[in-house]
Amino acid sequence: MTYELRPEGLDFLARAPRTWRFEAGVAAPRPTVFGAISGDPSEWKSWFPGLSSGRYEGDGPPGVGSVRQVRMSGVTYRETVVSWVQDERWAYRVDRCSVPMARALVEEWATEDAGDGTLVRWTFAIEPRVLFRVGQPLAPTVMSRLFRRAMAKLSTELASRERG
Repeated sequence: MTYELRPEGLDFLARAPRTWRFEAGVAAPRPTVFGAISGDPSEWKSWFPGLSSGRYEGDGPPGVGSVRQVRMSGVTYRETVVSWVQDERWAYRVDRCSVPMARALVEEWATEDAGDGTLVRWTFAIEPRVLFRVGQPLAPTVMSRLFRRAMAKLSTELASRERG
């Protein structure tokens, strides 16, 4: 069974009932980091905890309007890219989810130069349903740990790719 979420755009980031922002450094140049985040979602398996599969639908390079599907911690998401500013910002809304966690959900990933590396900012904006609200008191702590772990693993993964 899938649950439909309300389609939202970037303005939802400013008006969502719940919004969390996290940031962490990645020891790689911004174009490399942005490419890893916005690129082939099947490669997230190597650095994003809990993600077991992912793919963009359709042919050609992904961009605004592209649809991707991911499976994370047993939950399947169908998402539409709502912003793609090369090497700066990539955002998507969740269109469908296999659990009733939200009425609307938009995530934004922003990157900026930080010395020899990249600062990554992740914004998670949600209008939660009851299922998410039950765990909401723990959400900031759990999501912060998940994000920091993912960015540390991404740093390691990108360094490994560079070494060949």
